[in-house]
Amino acid sequence: MLRLLAGEAARRFGGRAAVVTGATTLTFAALDRLSDQVASGFAHRGVRIGDVVALALPDGPEFVVCYVAAAKIGAVTAGVGVARPELLFPLDPALVVTVPGVLPRTAGLDVVTLRNDHGDNHGEDHGDPGEHGVRLPGGLLRAERPPPPFPPDPGRPVVITFTAGRTGPPKAVLFGARQLEAIRAHGAGGRWGTGDARLVPHPLGQLGFATRLPAFLQTGRTCHVLPRWSAEAALRVLRAHDIRVLQGEPGQLAELLARDADLPALRLVLSSGAPAPPELVAALRARYGVPVCNRYVCTEAGLGLGTRPDDPPGDAEVSVGRPRAGVDVSIRDPGGRAVAEGEPGEVFLRSAAVMSGYVGRNTDQAVFARDGFVHTGDRGYIDHTGRLHLVGRVPRAPGS
Repeated sequence: MLRLLAGEAARRFGGRAAVVTGATTLTFAALDRLSDQVASGFAHRGVRIGDVVALALPDGPEFVVCYVAAAKIGAVTAGVGVARPELLFPLDPALVVTVPGVLPRTAGLDVVTLRNDHGDNHGEDHGDPGEHGVRLPGGLLRAERPPPPFPPDPGRPVVITFTAGRTGPPKAVLFGARQLEAIRAHGAGGRWGTGDARLVPHPLGQLGFATRLPAFLQTGRTCHVLPRWSAEAALRVLRAHDIRVLQGEPGQLAELLARDADLPALRLVLSSGAPAPPELVAALRARYGVPVCNRYVCTEAGLGLGTRPDDPPGDAEVSVGRPRAGVDVSIRDPGGRAVAEGEPGEVFLRSAAVMSGYVGRNTDQAVFARDGFVHTGDRGYIDHTGRLHLVGRVPRAPGS
């Protein structure tokens, strides 16, 4: 999927920016061309279909090039990032791409090390951006076509993303072509070129980017990426590029709100990643005079719920909205039985985007219900209008 989408995006959008990090701009044409060359480099290093390529990289264009390159040869990308490099070891990667100072001295790994200019300068101007603005070693770039396309396989694994680890160690969550296609269809449908520029608020290895890159390619969205998120850096990007949609976790949105900065181009605020306090939603709406929407999904589910810009303003203050198309929600008691409307219980989600399973763990069966729903670990209830209200977390059993 990513191979075809990257090629078509290059043809349609060409010199439009796909990823912007500080002074570095990666166009859609360069993304396709460079990922071809890196895919050839991966293949020459022995990476094969189904192998894991771990990206222990700061967020930036190199991450995206390597992700698309791995997909072009049927390898599985694991976006580890630089904060938790130990996450890569249980994955048994065939290749690790990293920057200096991230990995401990470890025998038995095939490692490619890139320069670290983006991460050293917090997304600000860092001088010469290098060829195409992307810092990839010549030994990884081969000026030839990657191996020929392989037959379509909806079950083929594509990307490993990681849970945020708020309630325990991060879990490695596997998504395949089938799930990415469901997420792409939901986010883009049959439309090409309709995506506006966005500031990416979360690490590229997490769900919001890792599974939605196909939709970003199809819609021609420019993704502004900060190697390390800060309110000051985010405000600079939002203002400099007249970004119309502000997206972030409640903590990030609260930091931005505290700066009381004018954002005249803003047309919509999206809160995701954790429940937003009602007072934050109301304060954002009052300060910027735009709709504020809540988004809710757990990593394992792929797709979830949300309020809409045309919903009553108070919906986002008291709920996380209604299921998106193709998403089923079930509220169940500890015995797995559905509860009555308005009664709280654990939230279960089901869609075509639900993960394939965990990697490196033997607890898949514990998270899947027999009917294909997945546990979210959140407690909530559905009101008489179909809105989901979250009321806390399900208590964890001792030792779990």
